[in-house]
Amino acid sequence: MDNGNYTRRPRKRVTKKMAQRRRLTALAIIILLLILGIVLIANACSGDDKDSGKTPNKSQTTTTTTATDIAPSITTTTVAPTTVPPVTADPNDPNTITGISLDKYAVFVEVGQKDMPWVTMTPSTSTEKGEIWTSSDETIATVDHIGNITGVSAGECIVTVTSQNNPMIYAEVRVTVTDPNQEPANAVGQSNTATDTQVVTLTLTTDNETTTEAKDENTSSPEGLEVINGRTYVDGILIANKSYALPSDYSPGLDPEAESQFNKLSAAAAQENLNIYLSSGYRSYSYQNQIYSNYSSIYGAETADTFSARPGHSEHQTGLAIDVNTIDDSFAGTPEAEWLAANAHHYGFIIRYPADKVDITGYKYEPWHLRYLGTETAKKVYNSGLCLEEYLGIDSKYSN
Repeated sequence: MDNGNYTRRPRKRVTKKMAQRRRLTALAIIILLLILGIVLIANACSGDDKDSGKTPNKSQTTTTTTATDIAPSITTTTVAPTTVPPVTADPNDPNTITGISLDKYAVFVEVGQKDMPWVTMTPSTSTEKGEIWTSSDETIATVDHIGNITGVSAGECIVTVTSQNNPMIYAEVRVTVTDPNQEPANAVGQSNTATDTQVVTLTLTTDNETTTEAKDENTSSPEGLEVINGRTYVDGILIANKSYALPSDYSPGLDPEAESQFNKLSAAAAQENLNIYLSSGYRSYSYQNQIYSNYSSIYGAETADTFSARPGHSEHQTGLAIDVNTIDDSFAGTPEAEWLAANAHHYGFIIRYPADKVDITGYKYEPWHLRYLGTETAKKVYNSGLCLEEYLGIDSKYSN
């Protein structure tokens, strides 16, 4: 029978050193668990990035290319093609590029020569003004990353500058390359033999002066024609066509009224989400001579005469002609071209070389070429359905 007596087991005494060791062990375990947790979380995040940002089994190869204008050697990585969504710019982003303009839209160089258009991007406050330059035919002309165009061989091509920030925005430059080692065609398409040109002298007396003009004997002399300082006017309208030339020293620049009216025209088109911009305005006699000579050397004078004016015969020298947008056949049929044909006269302009008047004007259809006449006269010409030669009763034919 238990009498209630028992022997108490002595408690093991924990020393201070042992307690400290236990605390250190516990602390080490906690730190180890924390590190393990961090590693697991990091691996999980990395796995998510791989799943969302990369395509598995993508093959890669490394190639080396040479860029002479940038660095001797650049190493790039070529990735196997994958489906990439198109780049879209945020229209609400103040850095989004909305327009590109150039100081020139036509470049004429010889083989080995360089030229570079000056680029202006809008808005001017944007910090994303990267440019991408490409050539439609690098056998004719190449272009580097900053827009230096170099002639390679005789011919024509298009160089395009595109906004890196907004690929929907771009501008084009027509490049004409000539080879000085090739024998050019007659620069002005005229014979060196004086007897090939049959001319009569027309003497006109005005209130201020008496002037004379050499002109083709087959050219009619309409009423209202007067010659002032070598310039021909019919009913007060300055004429420059194949029959009537301007003096080589006539250099008025772009007419301020014509420029102002064009700006109004462009603004009105913009209200209808159309982009009509000036590509070529005033041209001097010497610049037109360069243009015509280049075309003649490439196509021959006979073909060049169908789309390019000889020096002195260009409307651009009057300061009253403006070429818009892309100065080539691709402009025909665009919404901008159709709008111009229907509305240009409201702002004082006419389409100078209509498609159905080629035999009369002497030039191919140019829907981009505007001539300023003033609002009243432009409306009369438009409503008549006639080209300017028909309206004024004049012709447009070279004497030889």
